[in-house]
Amino acid sequence: MRKRRFWICLLALGISSVATQLVMIREVMSSFGGNELVIGIVLGVWLLFTGLGSALGVPLAKRGYPEKSLFVGHLFIAVLPFFQIASIRALPLLWVRGEMIGLASAIVGSTIVLIPYCLVGGAMIPLAGSLLEGKDTTSKVYVADTLGDISGGLLFSLVFVYLFSHWDCFLVLGFLNLFAAFMMVSLRVLPAVCVLGIAVLAVRPFNVTSLSWRFPGQEIVLNKNTPFAQLTISKTGSQLNVLQDAIPLFSTGDLDTETIAHLPLCQVREGAKILLIAGGVFGTLEEISRHHPERVDYVELDPAILDLDGLIHKSLARTFVHVHVGDGRLFVKKALTKYDAIIVDLPDPENAQLNRFYTQEFFKESKSILEEGGALSFTLIGSENYLEEKGLALNRSVHAALKNVFKHTLVFPGTTHYYMASDSPLDPNIAGVLSDRGIVTKYLVDYELPTMADPFRMDMLKRLLTEKEVPANRDLSPLAFGHLIELWLKKSGSPRTFLHIIVVVILGLAVLAGCRDRLRFTIASSGYAGMACELSLLLLFQVIYGYVYLRMCLFITLYMIGSALGALASGRLKRSEAWQVLACDAGLILSAGLACVAAMVGTHLKGPVSLFVMQYGVIPVLLFVVAFVAGYQFSTVSRMARGTGAEITGRLYVSDLAGAACGTILTGLVFLPKMGVIGVLISVAALKGVSLAVNTMSVLRRA
Repeated sequence: MRKRRFWICLLALGISSVATQLVMIREVMSSFGGNELVIGIVLGVWLLFTGLGSALGVPLAKRGYPEKSLFVGHLFIAVLPFFQIASIRALPLLWVRGEMIGLASAIVGSTIVLIPYCLVGGAMIPLAGSLLEGKDTTSKVYVADTLGDISGGLLFSLVFVYLFSHWDCFLVLGFLNLFAAFMMVSLRVLPAVCVLGIAVLAVRPFNVTSLSWRFPGQEIVLNKNTPFAQLTISKTGSQLNVLQDAIPLFSTGDLDTETIAHLPLCQVREGAKILLIAGGVFGTLEEISRHHPERVDYVELDPAILDLDGLIHKSLARTFVHVHVGDGRLFVKKALTKYDAIIVDLPDPENAQLNRFYTQEFFKESKSILEEGGALSFTLIGSENYLEEKGLALNRSVHAALKNVFKHTLVFPGTTHYYMASDSPLDPNIAGVLSDRGIVTKYLVDYELPTMADPFRMDMLKRLLTEKEVPANRDLSPLAFGHLIELWLKKSGSPRTFLHIIVVVILGLAVLAGCRDRLRFTIASSGYAGMACELSLLLLFQVIYGYVYLRMCLFITLYMIGSALGALASGRLKRSEAWQVLACDAGLILSAGLACVAAMVGTHLKGPVSLFVMQYGVIPVLLFVVAFVAGYQFSTVSRMARGTGAEITGRLYVSDLAGAACGTILTGLVFLPKMGVIGVLISVAALKGVSLAVNTMSVLRRA
């Protein structure tokens, strides 16, 4: 009976924890903006406090009869997510409307909301372990927990995200945990569990009410979860606003589409072949049509955005428009058509996914599919009169990448900088070309263009961009993304020292969790290595293939499967456990080195065979190997540790999750924006090198 309860508990907990984690990441991104900084905060907080919760669960496990504690724990896990999602949505009510929410607010708010769930979920892990007996208890806990995580990830990504709202996801998970709670004790609790289930169903209408808190003063017309983001359409008076994870995409009456379309198309012939990456349904296609293009290939990642065309301009019905659902960067890699113009209508590089469209590698790929004299255009954050330091650094890194690829560049200044690049000379006389083609604009020619095309302003901006030599923005060194994070910190009033304090605190807690003895340090360093390698390889996959959500989810699931299989395989070799620990350290160092090679080679691949091998062979195999080795080492160390099953489980989970939290925070907040993928992997090799040296010295002392 206890064994059955053990499996029910950990499977239900694993499914709930992963699915809840994914939902909360999306909810936090929708409140604070969608970038890897926010993801790193949520994941780091989640891992760290789940680890602390597992330490708190050890004394509870010693009290005996853990079923009662697990019963209460499942009730909390069933109910807490509803309070979490409502609290996250209510946070914008605490700030002045329109105020940019800073890093301190994001971290403090998210942490307070997430802590209760993480502590309860973490404490239940050693409690579940106390249901079993034997030296291999920790290994069984690790396997059962990982199998639950795998199930939760697959359920959310393949089922929940398509069929349910976030609130309804929590309803399903709530009933799963109510069932698990019921299985922990006797039939006497059935009425109480049923009453709680009815209460959970009764508050379902609260979902719509809580959504309105995120957009005070606005009417929610549509809120839709897609595999890529949370899409919201709000209404203010007669104005419709479209937001994707809190990043504004469009508002009715927005005339920026005139500038986005006409500036580059005035550089090429009328009746051109055009590639448009994103933004078409929001008016850009309407403006492009005035140049009578021969063909427009319009690439949009999220099909849900294409569905908005019926609400706005109905541009997709035009005969020259050919719609492609997929990643714009991958489309450029595979394109066989040559274009006269490529228009990138995307937000600034606010995350690593968007940064890929502002790198030297992307510019080279774009140039390869441009006709002779063809032009590439995109926009970046600017300033009407004064471009402050961080914004200037962002523009300089992208401009340096552009200059390394194209012979001629032209930048129109303003609150938004409009970039154009070509191997042929570019003409700033936009008004003259529009006049020749009989195109009359509502805003561009009479209001915006005279200031933008002022020769003095253009020369001053050009001088600012080129007076200092800076490194170019690259795929594996996303400098522009890093500069934009710093700009956000500055504009939101978040001191840089606050970020440093967060990093120091996380590092300090990780050190405390891993410094007690050699084995805990080994597990903490492997937790760091596993998370850092996973994030680096997923970013590499994203850089090459785009945000192919389901495949990335499958890769993450593959990592979990590797961890579980590693734990199951541990101990089957007829070598000493100390030798196996050393072999695992060496294996992680080797894996980090091979990942560096894959990163340096992978970003330059273009052929279909090499792209296929990297996508379905190299990256998945590296992910699996890293996970297998980390899981193998965790199980091996658990057999070497002293104490009861619950004590070993609690201690090792604290070390593992603290190391993983450290890997998430440092990778997402510091290393990736500053050092790139290669720097992250070097840090993994260095840390595991220290672990290998410490374990080698221990073996030599005993010999």
